[in-house]
Amino acid sequence: MEKQGDATYKWVMLGFLTVTYFLMHATRQVFNASLPDIKASLPGTSDAEWGFTRSAFLFAYGLVVPIAGIAADMLRRKWVVVAGALLFSASVLATGFVDGFVGMLVMYGLLNGIGQCMIPASASSLIAQYHQETRSTALSIYQTGLYFGIILSSALAGWFGSLASDGWRYAFWGFGALGVIWTFALCVFLRDTPPLVQNRREGDAERASFKEAALAMVSKPSALLLTFAFGMLVFGSNCFRTFLPLFMRQGPELGGYALSPASAALHSVVWFYIGSFIGIGAGARLSDRLAHRFPAIRINMLIIGLALSAPAMAAMVYMPNLWLCCLMTFIFGLGGGFFDCSLYSGLFEVVAPRYRAAAMGVYLCGAFLIGCPATAVLGYVGQHFSYQHGIAMFGATYAIGAVAVLVARIFFFRRDCVTEISTPGTVSGKQP
Repeated sequence: MEKQGDATYKWVMLGFLTVTYFLMHATRQVFNASLPDIKASLPGTSDAEWGFTRSAFLFAYGLVVPIAGIAADMLRRKWVVVAGALLFSASVLATGFVDGFVGMLVMYGLLNGIGQCMIPASASSLIAQYHQETRSTALSIYQTGLYFGIILSSALAGWFGSLASDGWRYAFWGFGALGVIWTFALCVFLRDTPPLVQNRREGDAERASFKEAALAMVSKPSALLLTFAFGMLVFGSNCFRTFLPLFMRQGPELGGYALSPASAALHSVVWFYIGSFIGIGAGARLSDRLAHRFPAIRINMLIIGLALSAPAMAAMVYMPNLWLCCLMTFIFGLGGGFFDCSLYSGLFEVVAPRYRAAAMGVYLCGAFLIGCPATAVLGYVGQHFSYQHGIAMFGATYAIGAVAVLVARIFFFRRDCVTEISTPGTVSGKQP
C-alpha cells in the first residue's frame, strides 16, 4: 500500500524536479537564441566554431552521463541532483562574463554539460520509483519543464539581445543566478530517498553493481535500439534548436523570413512547443490508460512521434511564408510530444527497476554521443551552403529513428519487457 505521505510527496518531488529540468533547458536554449548576438559581440569566430561549442556540450554530457548513472545507483540520488544543479548553474552564470570562444567552450560547453548530465538519471529514477500507475503522466509533466524552459528563455534572450550589443549576457546571468538559488531549495525539500530494493524477501542486495546494471542494459536489443533512436532525435533536434533562430533572421534570398532577433527567437520555438504540449499530454494519458491492456503502447508512441516529425522538419524550412512554416513547426512539435511522453517510460518497459538509474546513464550517453556532431556539421553546412537545406536534410534522422524503434517493437519487445510490483518502497523487476 502507498503511504499517505508518499502519495503527497511524490507530486511535491515531481514539482521540484520539473523546475530543475526547466532551468536546465532554459540555460541550454539561452545559447541557441542568443547565438547571432554572441557572434556579433565576439567577432572573429565562424558558424562552425559556434556549432562546435554546442557539440562540445553534447559530447561532455554524453561522455560523463554514464558516471552520473553509476553515481545515482551507488550514492544518494538527491545529492547527485543537487551537485549537478549547482555546477551547471554556476557555469552558466560564469558564461555571462566570458570574452571569447575558448571561455564559451569551457564554461558553457564543457562544465555546463557535465553539470546537466548529473541530473536526468537520478531524477527519472526517483520519479519512476514513486510513480508507477501514473508513470507516463509524471514523466510527461517532468518533460514539460523542457518546453517551458525553452520557450521562456528564447523570448527573454531575444528581448535582452535587443536592449544592447551585449544584452545576451543578462540572460546568462539571470538564469545562472536563479539556478544557484534553486539549488538551495532542492537541499531543503528533496528527501534523501534510498535506492530501490529488487525483492527483499529473496534477500537481494539493495544496490546493483555497475557490471550487473550494464549487462541489464546491453543484453536487451530493445534498449539498444531505443538508445539509437533517441540519438537520431538528439542529432536532428539540436540542429533545429541551435540554427532555426539564425535561419529565420536571414533574408528571403537565403530562404529565411528576415525576422527581428526577438521574433526569430520566439517563432523558432513557440509553435513547436505548443504542438509538443498537446502531443505529450494526449500521448501520456493514452499511454497510462492503455498500458495494462496493450503493454507495447509506450513503444508505439515513440514510433508515431518520430514518423510524424520526420516530414514536418524537412518541410518547414521550404514553406513560402512564415505562417506556413509555423504550421509545419507545430506538426513537428506534435510528433515530438508523442515521442517525449514515452522518452523515459519506454526504456523503463525493458529495464528492471533496480538498474534504471545506470541504464539511464547508458541511454543518455549513447544518444548524446550519437547526436554531438550535429551542430558542428550543420554549422559547416550553413556557413558554406545553406541552413535551409541543412535543416531539411537532418529531418531524415527522425525517419531512421522510427525504423529502429519499429524493429525493436516487432522483433524484441515481447521478450525484453519487464514486470514490476506496484509498491513505491519495494519495487521489483523481473528480467526475462
